[in-house]
Amino acid sequence: MVYDYDVEVSSSSRRGLMCSIATLPCLLPLTHIFGSLRANANAMLPPGGDEYVRIKEELKKVLSKGKAAGVLRLVFHDAGTFEIDHDAGGMNGSIVYELERPENAGLKKSVKVLQKAKTQIDAIHPVSWADVIAVAGAEAIEVCGGPTIQVSLGRHDSLGADPEGKLPEETLDASGLKRCFQKKGFSTQELVALSGAHTLGSKGFGSPTSFDNSYYKVLLEKPPTPSGGMSTMIGLPSDHALVEDDECLRWIKKYADDENMFFEDFKNAYVKLVNSGVKWSSL
Repeated sequence: MVYDYDVEVSSSSRRGLMCSIATLPCLLPLTHIFGSLRANANAMLPPGGDEYVRIKEELKKVLSKGKAAGVLRLVFHDAGTFEIDHDAGGMNGSIVYELERPENAGLKKSVKVLQKAKTQIDAIHPVSWADVIAVAGAEAIEVCGGPTIQVSLGRHDSLGADPEGKLPEETLDASGLKRCFQKKGFSTQELVALSGAHTLGSKGFGSPTSFDNSYYKVLLEKPPTPSGGMSTMIGLPSDHALVEDDECLRWIKKYADDENMFFEDFKNAYVKLVNSGVKWSSL
């Protein structure tokens, strides 16, 4: 699946609403954004220190439930380029160079939101784009009622784009998804847990601004195409492909029955995701 979350959802969004992503206006001057990539990242630091608290405080000022889905999608599209065999891609801030790619349509707006926070943080101590995006995704989940996730700091930023064609395609069947995620170092259980992020946004999986286990319940209870003459599919083809695989289905049922288990497994998979392919600063 291309990690397809809606970039921004208003409070009046209805369940099942499918929003097309329009091309968004230009951001701040690109030299301002790209130039900040060259700032020195912090040494690898565990969460909870002054730097971490400062980042979270600035992010809280710019994030809202309506912006959460787009920010979380930014995380997946930055980290999702990693592949073990090639030791390339991953959580490295390269997404800011990749905003014109079709699969990243709409993400300029999310970068612009985070730029506001990053500018304030950089004024005190430079921080990498990769760290800002990783922490922002965790904050987006928490603001929507999901688990509290803490991530380490100290990621180096890439100075260019990652190779194209590394994100999972939304038309993959379950076998294709499992192979794709295996190349990135993720198990089937982690694939299913991370897919639960699709509960955010206007894809028809429960409330578009609530992070919960509705994704799994809807996959088990609803057909891909809503009734009432609507031709729009709930979610992506790759979402529904998971239900057709016995191994994936076993985890879908577990998470539909136990939200706390989903939260714990998602938290662990998210930390693994934002550490994928990271080049850490040395102490």
